[in-house]
Amino acid sequence: MVDLPVSLDSLKPVSLTSSLVFLMHLLLLQPGELSSEVKVLGPEYTILALVGEEVEFPCHLWPHLDAQQMEIRWFRSHTNVVHLYQEQQELPDRQMQVFRNRTKLVKDDIASGSVVLQLHSIVPSDKGIYGCRFLSDNFSGEALWELEVAGLGSDPHLSLEGFKEGGIQLRLRSSGWYPKPKVQWRDHQGQCLPPEFEAIVWDAQGLFSLETSVVVREGALSNVSLSIQNLLLSQKKEFVVQIADVFLPGASPWKSAFVATLAALPPLLLVLAALALRFLQKQRRCQEKLKKQAEKRQEKLTAELEKLQTELDWRRDEGQAECFILASHPPGEGIQAASNSTTTLNA
Repeated sequence: MVDLPVSLDSLKPVSLTSSLVFLMHLLLLQPGELSSEVKVLGPEYTILALVGEEVEFPCHLWPHLDAQQMEIRWFRSHTNVVHLYQEQQELPDRQMQVFRNRTKLVKDDIASGSVVLQLHSIVPSDKGIYGCRFLSDNFSGEALWELEVAGLGSDPHLSLEGFKEGGIQLRLRSSGWYPKPKVQWRDHQGQCLPPEFEAIVWDAQGLFSLETSVVVREGALSNVSLSIQNLLLSQKKEFVVQIADVFLPGASPWKSAFVATLAALPPLLLVLAALALRFLQKQRRCQEKLKKQAEKRQEKLTAELEKLQTELDWRRDEGQAECFILASHPPGEGIQAASNSTTTLNA
């Protein structure tokens, strides 16, 4: 049995998480593992990590000892291996499936008994109690701590749904929150507005997505705000919507006329769209007509060129024939023949 010293200063309220970590540590210690000379030290406080980011789990021996030949194990619930260093090498096959390819061991100072495990791409399911254990032939010790996970969520997406129940319906969506966020609509005076609809659900990644709507009536005036708060981070995102009174339906004639004008806009837009379509069709027919005329002119020009080419080829052939005749019967030969005939007759 182990006697633990207790002082009056230590008798103060502690968190349930801290008590749980302490009890787990006591239950898992074995009499042969106690050592008054060497201790394993890990994170002293709860670690808070953001979804999608990276967290570090530092562990070291005190006083400093060479841990290169030791087994160093990071774990959850003492049975689930997060990362294992054994016989001077890392053993990824021994890891839980959810941690594979997400851990990196930094052992630059392992010769002095100090190591750091990095865990990447944090997800909500990573929250819980973690520990690291150093083990050798003559020593075994461990440290425990808690990891909390939080997600601040995406910027809200607002849409105006239209008129409803004498007011304007606003709808807002946001995702990526953890833990479950607190949503609140308020009017221009800071008074709470009851949501007309609200749904906060888990998505496939274990995060919370929310959708909420409110109907803003004439009494609200000016602006409406929405706040989405992450209680774990003590942070929130606020969204303010300014609404002109003219958009709120009321009993005054000019507001009714304005609303009627808004209602008449869709038919007017349809008429304008029909006119635009008719103009485009007319323009297209005109372009097709011009294209056909250009094709006809091109065909006529091609036919005339072919005709001219044929005539040119014929004239070229005629010219070559005349040149051939002249070359076969030179003009001197005819005169010489005539002279010979005359001489013969005189004789």
